[in-house]
Amino acid sequence: MKLAATGLIRLYQKFISSQDGPTCAFTPSCSRFGMACIQEYGILRGMLLTADRLIRCNGSQSRHHHKDPITGKYIDPISDYAK
Repeated sequence: MKLAATGLIRLYQKFISSQDGPTCAFTPSCSRFGMACIQEYGILRGMLLTADRLIRCNGSQSRHHHKDPITGKYIDPISDYAK
């Protein structure tokens, strides 16, 4: 199950995300965040954290997250969600 989920994310990264360019408002990108969460926390918690991140991926995060001064993206590492 874990392999299937990470495989789907890899397909997204290779075929869909590459067409859009780097449009994610966060660092790491939502797909990288999802991949890391699934690998770190397992399929259920990883998918829930990924869904939460996708819902939050918009421009209204300035009061909840710090911005990276170099990239201008919001910083949201998976280490913030430790067990």
